[in-house]
Amino acid sequence: MKKCIVVLSMLFSGLALACGAHVHNTLPHYSDYDESLIAMSVCKVNDHISEEQSAMWFKKLSWVANGTDEELFEHYAHFAAEHVNKIAVDNEIRQGWTEDYCKEQLFDVMAMDQVVLEDLYDEQELADREFNRQIKQSGNEDSTS
Repeated sequence: MKKCIVVLSMLFSGLALACGAHVHNTLPHYSDYDESLIAMSVCKVNDHISEEQSAMWFKKLSWVANGTDEELFEHYAHFAAEHVNKIAVDNEIRQGWTEDYCKEQLFDVMAMDQVVLEDLYDEQELADREFNRQIKQSGNEDSTS
């Protein structure tokens, strides 16, 4: 089990590096979802949720945060993955994520409403975010040509 956890931890870290994750492209309010991202990951490690449920959980958090999957993954890779790694290798701590806890957390996430970015950020911050997305997209388009 420990080998599997270590491999998963390395996979998350490797994916983050391979994707060229840049924290500056994420929104500060993503940190509001760290606890849920960690719960999702540990629940998956403990086999209390399926691959499909973890994908649904992640997609829902991305939607709730009014962001993209890529941005939320970048945030996860930089701010939550390390906590998941520490929990995943400690059998005693990991036991806190029971099947009932995981089901409750998944239900709570599915019931969340989307945040309105305009209520959180001013026009300049939103314009900067959109500009960063356009730059990122144009870079991806150039590299595929």
